[in-house]
Amino acid sequence: MPFREVEFRPVNLPGSQDFPVSCAWPTARQPPPPRAAVGAVGLNGHSYLSSYISLLLRAEPYPTSRYGQCMQPNNIMGIDNICELAARLLFSAVEWARNIPFFPDLQVTDQVALLRLVWSELFVLNASQCSMPLHVAPLLAAAGLHASPMAADRVVAFMDHIRIFQEQVEKLKALHVDAAEYSCLKAIVLFTT
Repeated sequence: MPFREVEFRPVNLPGSQDFPVSCAWPTARQPPPPRAAVGAVGLNGHSYLSSYISLLLRAEPYPTSRYGQCMQPNNIMGIDNICELAARLLFSAVEWARNIPFFPDLQVTDQVALLRLVWSELFVLNASQCSMPLHVAPLLAAAGLHASPMAADRVVAFMDHIRIFQEQVEKLKALHVDAAEYSCLKAIVLFTT
């Protein structure tokens, strides 16, 4: 089966390091190997990393087009729709993690601890992957301020977080990351905390 070499561009997320990754995956579908074989070396010196990537891709709970339904250019997004989209992005990150190899084998307390540590990075990756419009970030800020009023100094810090979020989404969109790369980035974020 022909393999193609792919180099993943480094992405710097808040609280993480640059992770240049390079791997190969088959150009045609193949069944996933048993879990014990993931990462093992195959007959031709090729790794089963490609099958692991396939498993990561299959773990995606929703196609990214499903998010796009509420983000059509002529569709006006209110605070309720923004909150709904943000909730979908968070829930999809949890659902994805529950479906990837090795994560379900962890103790539930460890699963919860990992997700608590990396939820914001997974949210940024999912927001970029679903092509969240950049005008949504200020609306997310408004929704957050509407949900829980805060002191002026906290508002400044909160708005700075929104600005950083928007910058990270813009950077990822500029890289034109594909679905396999997003899945690998999410796995790296989840398992390297």
